[in-house]
Amino acid sequence: MIDAAIDAPGLLALDCTTYCAHLATDCTAANAQISMANCMGTCAAFPPGAAADTSGNTLGCRNYHLQNIEVRGMSAATHCPHAGPVGGPIAGATAVCGTSPCDDFCAIQTKVCGTDASTVTVGGMVITNRYPTLAACTTACAAFTKTPEASPTVTTGNTFACRIYHLTNAAAQTAFAGANAHCGHTLDSTNFPMATVGPCFQ
Repeated sequence: MIDAAIDAPGLLALDCTTYCAHLATDCTAANAQISMANCMGTCAAFPPGAAADTSGNTLGCRNYHLQNIEVRGMSAATHCPHAGPVGGPIAGATAVCGTSPCDDFCAIQTKVCGTDASTVTVGGMVITNRYPTLAACTTACAAFTKTPEASPTVTTGNTFACRIYHLTNAAAQTAFAGANAHCGHTLDSTNFPMATVGPCFQ
């Protein structure tokens, strides 16, 4: 369900420093979404959108749902997932800030890790741990185990949540080795048998 737009003063600025600061304040403990260490890189992969967005895979939408918590007094348990990396609870067929959690995940994954047709370079080297196409990522994601809920503390296990954590970690890396390793942890074992050595297959 998409929230109806509510007029409120002070729409949040469409920049990652603002988003990450508010996310860290509003979404804590069981509602935490991204560690502060990984937030800026993850946020940089969001399309900015508009400050008044209430839906769609944009930074503006995520900021709106943070304001639902801090300005409109709504539930952090409900709105923190909307403000998080995949735009909603990971088991949902649809996302509030996006089309679906898998679509949001793969939009970030292919931007951070690249595809065969659009490679990404980190530290002067091309990321090799990548899905060949966006469609390959979304197909793989559909089969990921959707429990537990995504959290910066879920760092192991053959689950969607583990892959989300490592994707946010990959987004924060400035050196090739770290970025390539964490991109590898987001892959599926069907297409990438070597991925089974990673933390998301324990």
